[in-house]
Amino acid sequence: MNIDTVLKKVLTEKKELIEASKLCTKSIDFWEKKSNILFEKMDAAEEEYALSTDEYIEDTCTQYLKEIDSLMKRMTFENDQLDALEAKIEKLEIKTCLLLTEHAKKQKK
Repeated sequence: MNIDTVLKKVLTEKKELIEASKLCTKSIDFWEKKSNILFEKMDAAEEEYALSTDEYIEDTCTQYLKEIDSLMKRMTFENDQLDALEAKIEKLEIKTCLLLTEHAKKQKK
């Protein structure tokens, strides 16, 4: 296989991985915004606790903790995906450098 074909294949794969990384980043941003909204709700609820029953406070806190747990799992999943994609991109960059180095050595001969 000639160098152009190999490089084109590697660069196409890298481009696809970069696009997938962008999607993960957007997803992480989305979940962070949802988290911030939830934290604002929690802050507002805390102000009401002085006038609330213990049962209301416990129910509210329990619901918020469930939502936080769900959001954290989603964000952790997306971060793990992003880490995996970045590792694959790094491997492709190394592969590209090695291919070009090998090609340059052949050209010198």
